[in-house]
Amino acid sequence: MGEKTEQLKRVWEQAEAVVIGAGAGLSTAAGFTYDGERFQKYFGDFAAKYHFGNMYAGGFYPYGT
Repeated sequence: MGEKTEQLKRVWEQAEAVVIGAGAGLSTAAGFTYDGERFQKYFGDFAAKYHFGNMYAGGFYPYGT
């Protein structure tokens, strides 16, 4: 292994915890979709009220409260 890999291994082994941040790209790569049948099943009425077509758009909707 290279020097950087060995350094990372030592830090990892000494850590009390490791926090991994992940955004939408990770879930999308895993096959998660933001629209479709599941979206309609669980959010169809909400989406119809606020006029957005997927969960991602719903997260950025300018709600009044």
